[in-house]
Amino acid sequence: MKIKSIVFTDENNPSYGKLEAVITASLTSLTGQDGQPPSAYSNVFSGLTEIAGALKTSNVIMIFADDKMYHEAKRNICRAFKFEMLHNELVLEKLRAMRNNERYMVHALLPKNATPFPLSDGLFPGFAIRSKSQCIFFLPFSEDRTFITMKKYVFPYIQRVYGARLPSFNEYETAYAAAVLEEQLYASGEHVAIANTSICKYIAHAAKRIEYFNDYISYAPYSDKDAEKGRDTSLRKLSAVKAARYYEYRFGASVIEDELDIYGHYNVTIIISNGKTATIRTLSSIADESHEDFMCTVVTEFFLMLAHELENAPELTKEDKKYLKPTSTIHGIRLFIYLVLFATSFFLTYVAISFSNSSFFA
Repeated sequence: MKIKSIVFTDENNPSYGKLEAVITASLTSLTGQDGQPPSAYSNVFSGLTEIAGALKTSNVIMIFADDKMYHEAKRNICRAFKFEMLHNELVLEKLRAMRNNERYMVHALLPKNATPFPLSDGLFPGFAIRSKSQCIFFLPFSEDRTFITMKKYVFPYIQRVYGARLPSFNEYETAYAAAVLEEQLYASGEHVAIANTSICKYIAHAAKRIEYFNDYISYAPYSDKDAEKGRDTSLRKLSAVKAARYYEYRFGASVIEDELDIYGHYNVTIIISNGKTATIRTLSSIADESHEDFMCTVVTEFFLMLAHELENAPELTKEDKKYLKPTSTIHGIRLFIYLVLFATSFFLTYVAISFSNSSFFA
């Protein structure tokens, strides 16, 4: 099975690097061959020629489009291949639950014989359309939809039709973030204290991919009482600051999970403090996301946030450095100095005693 992937997205899409890396790795796992990264286009017409060429060489063509280009790309691709477009009833059923749903009817327009891949809200649904042994997928290109659509619909579809094994999307998503953080930990040499919340077990599991992770990261004591007052921003910020102070590190972090909200969504707050400022971000799951998948998303986002904070941390003043715990290198230098001073003191004492004894016997 040969897969060709093509992406229609804005050149400045901040999610492109992560999405491209994870898609490539997962498709490589799916085919068992070295995968090629997707071809990217900033407008639909420039990519139509490559799509036509891929039809001659590939069993599966995966076309991704971001939110801004989704409807334009879908319309032009269906027009190019003369697919008749109709409102898909399965997608319409999900859209009807939304307020002012008439505004979203364009999302339900799919090729007549397509297999729809709608998420719970019905927006930006992917689909597959197959002819004999060849299949074209059209999929959303965004972090909150691409991975879930592929895990829930695309890979099971390929397994059913082509007999391919299912790749582990979570594995590649976390691996990408781990590689980014690993590089930044080495570059900065900074130590980080993480409040030991319930999510730390997921962080520790994912961190097995990062060499010497435990040399840079320490877990600070954390009590559930620290979060008793709900989602108070100042308390959440303080949890990261307390972690840093516990080890006298510059960087502190905490990842705190809340109870399910009234809509049944999981919610997590990530806080990273650099001693001067704190970055706080709240993540919420969507209805189609399992707790396991959401935790993968949380850990991935935490690794990427931490790497970004390490890379862009403000420079320390001399006054700041006084309050930081010495690094292992400085500890080593201090120990060497102490040994030298001890040896020198011992030698001088020995010389003094020897001199006294000589004088006495003389």
